[in-house]
Amino acid sequence: MKQPFSAASVAAIKTATKAAVAHVGGIDAAACVSRVGRTQFSDYSNRQRDAVVPLDVALDLDHSAEHPFLLHAMAQALGYAVIPLHVGPGDFGQDMSEYAIASGDIMATAMRILEDGVVDPQEAQEIAPKMMHAKQLLDRALAYVHKVEEDGRPSLAILGGKGAA
Repeated sequence: MKQPFSAASVAAIKTATKAAVAHVGGIDAAACVSRVGRTQFSDYSNRQRDAVVPLDVALDLDHSAEHPFLLHAMAQALGYAVIPLHVGPGDFGQDMSEYAIASGDIMATAMRILEDGVVDPQEAQEIAPKMMHAKQLLDRALAYVHKVEEDGRPSLAILGGKGAA
């Protein structure tokens, strides 16, 4: 059966699988929260293997990790972006602090990538998740600002720390 994703997308999904598995506590923990075992998770993370994590298993992992690692990678592979339906006001100071760090990382990566004047598929695959992460932070911060506008009253925000919304 032909793989529905490009080689670069499969690699990104495998990287997301590794991240989700690590986030839930390793292969044994991942096996406890899904219908598949250690061997399958090893194959799903191994770029030398054709196997890609099935959607139900990906959702189990993302749910357990409390972060859409695989959902983001799969959506991106299909040309979509995952946007939360209910973005709470969050912590504006923390989000902006993380956005500043993420932006610096993106710029450093972009400058290195652009040294030869060519963006190859591996470099695009390297920078795309960093850009998506920064976009998510900015979207969350924007939701906070819109909430303050909607409420028509000030909201405490502490730079880099936890503020009250």
